[in-house]
Amino acid sequence: MKRTYLYVVILALVFTVMIFSTINKFNGVREQYKTIEPNLDNYSTAEITMLAFERMKVALLSTENNNEFLIRKKIFDSKIKILENKSDNNIDFFYDNEFLILIKKIRNQSEQLSMIYSANANIADRKLKTLSFMNDMQPTLTDLQEVIYRIQISHFYATKNIIKDNSTYTKYYALLCIFLSFILIMLLWRHITKLKETLLKKNIFISAIYHELSSSIQKIQLSSEMIDIHNDVFGAARYINNIKLHSNKIFHQTREILEYSKIEIGNIQLNESTFYLKDLLHEVASSFDNTNGNAVSINCTSKNRRIRSDKQKLLSIIINLLDNANKNTKNGTIYLSLKLVDSFLYLYVKDNGCGFDIKNINTLYRPFNQGAEKETRQGLGLGLTIIKNYVKIFNGKIRARSRLNTGSTFLVRVAVEPA
Repeated sequence: MKRTYLYVVILALVFTVMIFSTINKFNGVREQYKTIEPNLDNYSTAEITMLAFERMKVALLSTENNNEFLIRKKIFDSKIKILENKSDNNIDFFYDNEFLILIKKIRNQSEQLSMIYSANANIADRKLKTLSFMNDMQPTLTDLQEVIYRIQISHFYATKNIIKDNSTYTKYYALLCIFLSFILIMLLWRHITKLKETLLKKNIFISAIYHELSSSIQKIQLSSEMIDIHNDVFGAARYINNIKLHSNKIFHQTREILEYSKIEIGNIQLNESTFYLKDLLHEVASSFDNTNGNAVSINCTSKNRRIRSDKQKLLSIIINLLDNANKNTKNGTIYLSLKLVDSFLYLYVKDNGCGFDIKNINTLYRPFNQGAEKETRQGLGLGLTIIKNYVKIFNGKIRARSRLNTGSTFLVRVAVEPA
C-alpha cells in the first residue's frame, strides 16, 4: 500500500512539472508575440510608387532628355500594375472597396496622363498641361498610401489577436490533454488494482472451495469407514446421517458455483412457470440445513395463492438468505415471511446472529466477500452475490439492516405475475 502511494505521488509530481513547463513555454511564446511588428511590405510598394511618380515629374521638367519622361512613365505604370496584382492575389486587399476604387482611379488617371502627353501641341504647352494633371493625381496617390497603411495595420492587429487567441486556446488544450492523460493513467491504475484484488479474491475463493469440499469429502470418507451395521446399528445411522449432511453440503456448494459462473458470463434469464407459494415454501423447508441448532419460523399469508415466475431463482434467493442467516447464527431463531401484494412478492428474513457492521454494506454483495475476510465463518461467499443478481433480473430491490451482536434483517421485493 505504501509503495502504491509512493507511485501516485511520483506520478503527480511528474504531471505537475509537465503542467508548469507547458505554462512557461506558452508564456515565452506570448513574450515573443509582444515584440512582433507590422509587416509593411505593401506600404513600401505604395511609397515606391509615389517615388516613381516624383521621378516622372522630375523627368518632365528636365530639358536635357525628352524620352526620360516616357521611361519614368513606364516604370510608374509597372508599379501601378504591381499594386493591382496585389489586389488580385492578396486576400488582405481583395475585399477592401476603397483600395480597389483608388487603384482604378489612379490607373485611369495614368491613361489620361499618357493621352495628354501624347497630344499634338508644342512642347511647352504639353509639359505645362501634363504637370498640371500630375498635380491633380498626387492627392489620389497620397490617399492610396494612407489606405494601404490602414489596411496593413488593421490586418496586422487582427492577425495578432488570432495568434493570441490560438495561443491561449492551445495552452488550455495542452493542459486539458495533460489532465486527461493523468486521469486515464489513474483509471488504468485503479483498474489494475481492482484486477489484482479480484485475482486475489479468486485465489482465496479457490482455496475456500478446496477447504470446504475437501473437508466434507474427508468427513464422508471417515464416516463411511466408521460404519459398522452389524455391531453398532445406532452408530451406523449417525454416520449415515453425517454422510447425507455433507453430501447435501457439497451439492449446494457446487450449485452455488454453477449459478455464479452463469452470472459471470451473463447467461441468466427468467424461466417462468405457474406454481403455488405453499409448494415453494415446502421446498424451502426441506432444503434447510439445521447445522447450528437454529429454529426456522415460516409465515406466509398468501401460501394458497398461485403466481407465475421463475420458481428456481426464487427458491435460490430464499435458500441463500436462510443459509446466510444460518451461518451467522448459533442456537437462535431465523424468521422467514412471504407476502404477495398486487404484482409484488415480499420476502422477509431476520436472524438474531452476530450481524455485521452497516458501514460495510457496500461490500456486502461483492463476490468472494466471505472468503476474503478474516472473520469468515464458512461457505464460499457467493450467496449474497447470487441473491443480488437474481433480484436485479426480477426488476426487484433488496435492503439490509444489521447491528453487531444483535442480528440482521433482509427485505426483498420482486415482481411476479399473480395467476
